[in-house]
Amino acid sequence: MMNLKNKWSAIGLGLLLLTVAMQICAAQSVWTLDRCLEYAAAHNQELLAGRQRVAVAATVASQSRARLLPTVTGSASLDHYWQIPVQVFPGELLGQPQGTFVPVRLGTPWMGNAGLQANLGFVDPEAWKQIKTSILEQQLKASENYSEQKLVAKNVRMAYYAAVLHQQDYRTAEVRVRDFQESHRLIALNFEKGITDQIAVNQSLTLLEDLGDEADGIRASYQQSLLDLKFWMGFPLADSIPIDTGGISFPESAPLTDFNAQRLPDFTQDSLTVDIARATLRQSTAALYPKLSVVSGYSRLGFGSEASFITRSKWFSSGYVGLRLSMPIFDMPRMRYQLRKDKESVLLAQAERQTGINNGNKAFLTAKIGYDRALQELTSLQTKEALARENIGLSTKKLQKGIIDMIQMKQLQDELTVIRRKRLAARMQCMVQIVELEYLQGN
Repeated sequence: MMNLKNKWSAIGLGLLLLTVAMQICAAQSVWTLDRCLEYAAAHNQELLAGRQRVAVAATVASQSRARLLPTVTGSASLDHYWQIPVQVFPGELLGQPQGTFVPVRLGTPWMGNAGLQANLGFVDPEAWKQIKTSILEQQLKASENYSEQKLVAKNVRMAYYAAVLHQQDYRTAEVRVRDFQESHRLIALNFEKGITDQIAVNQSLTLLEDLGDEADGIRASYQQSLLDLKFWMGFPLADSIPIDTGGISFPESAPLTDFNAQRLPDFTQDSLTVDIARATLRQSTAALYPKLSVVSGYSRLGFGSEASFITRSKWFSSGYVGLRLSMPIFDMPRMRYQLRKDKESVLLAQAERQTGINNGNKAFLTAKIGYDRALQELTSLQTKEALARENIGLSTKKLQKGIIDMIQMKQLQDELTVIRRKRLAARMQCMVQIVELEYLQGN
């Protein structure tokens, strides 16, 4: 008897542990907003491409720094002259009368050349300016990727909030359908008792179908919100994603901050665009400065009447080292038009940055106005919705007493439907404006 009791205790404990484990697994499978944001940061396709653009910019910056290293070039050639070149020399050099010329063939049918050339930029202002420009471009790509992260986070939050609100609204719509199913049952029962007629039953059935259609429409909106959420997350679109609708806390108020242009998501990259335009102008100017290089070369020459000279004939060596100075004297495209274009590009970048600030300021003020209006409307609609629910409750009580007024009942249901749709839209508008304000101020 004792063993049997212990056995049942063990089974009960095992079932309890299994239940707890299932609850833990279920809790882990629910997607919270923070989990969605983390997933999006790692899997959103645009962010993955942005990180690759940053890597490319880093390589370009390293490539520009490598211009300061010496370059060594190897070359080799093998030429067959089916007509040997002729050089004309003054005749007196070869004992001929003055004023005559003697043609002399130079070379052999086969000639070979192999060598190395080295070049080290000793003074190269353009190369130094290019390094600065490439570093700024690398910073620009990083800033663009950071701005894209903010945009993706904003869209994920909006889609998540929309999905939660639509899911909650869908559950409420389902409750309304179930509640009216009871009302329809009472109307049908009254018809069987002869208290009402077939018209009331048909009207009740039509109203029940309308409520079902409304619930289906809300469910479709909920599914669309989930699709938007999965898209911005980079989540497989065909997979399901259960979201947390119970523990989510919506922001209740807009951030109390004044507009700050430096907090705009694109301000840093717009400023870097201005810096790059200025650096490009300095680089174009530096291209007109003198360049001094250390050059060196070594080569070996071979000659022969047949191709076998490569291994049989003697090769003659030569080498040199020296300084090479270069400076553009007249280059109209670079000296005039390139510099003019770069100066205009600086002015353009500054104007675009100011345009971005103005647009951001307008968007910030518009979001604040939109939030205040949506909040006022939401407060009013919540009161109206409570009254509409109370009216439907009173109508249901009249129905239970056998008092049937389908015209009034339909009006009350339609009124509640309109109010609920407006309330959901106002709630969504509040959330959209809050997220927009936080996004515009760098949150």
